[in-house]
Amino acid sequence: MPEFITERPSSLDGRRERSTRSRHAIARAMLDLMRETQSIPTVDAVADRANVSRRSVFRHFPETNSLIIAAVDMQRTDVSARFAPRDLSTLGLPERVRAVSQRLGRMNEYITPARSLVDQFRKDHPVIDDMLKEDERTYTHHLGLIFRDGLEHHSAEDRDLVLQAMVSAAGWATWRGLRKDQFLSVLGARKVVEYTLCALLTVRPS
Repeated sequence: MPEFITERPSSLDGRRERSTRSRHAIARAMLDLMRETQSIPTVDAVADRANVSRRSVFRHFPETNSLIIAAVDMQRTDVSARFAPRDLSTLGLPERVRAVSQRLGRMNEYITPARSLVDQFRKDHPVIDDMLKEDERTYTHHLGLIFRDGLEHHSAEDRDLVLQAMVSAAGWATWRGLRKDQFLSVLGARKVVEYTLCALLTVRPS
């Protein structure tokens, strides 16, 4: 018996592609508006920015929580693309500290608008909490690799403690405190991070 085909594969592929583009545009609109306003935008605002209908927003993201999660995940992807770690193996320890401080300063400054908002949801949204914890584990791992030789100058029992102190000193929460609470410039905050990392590694700033 002949098979009855209701839609051609190319038609289905085109529909999926349009759906993917719409979903991406909606998540991008959500993230951009969160960054610009540091508040959760309305569905109407998201739809307008994404150039889609309200119905399309709800079709892809039935709940606001799922849209917030998509926006957070999109920022993580943006950060990975914009601030990919580079090979620092040819640099001396003080030069590595400066390079890492500069990179983390740029990254923390970039993520602050949305991250300040997202942090308010972290406790009540396990998925967001898991994303941020995964980022923190990756960040800790990279710092440990980059400064392995500097950490070896410390006793075995102190290495984990020193690494955690480095993670805290160069992390986003500290950056926000330096910028918001101490009113430091980007350069001033970066210098504090650099100095603190050097002190923990017992090296002189370059």
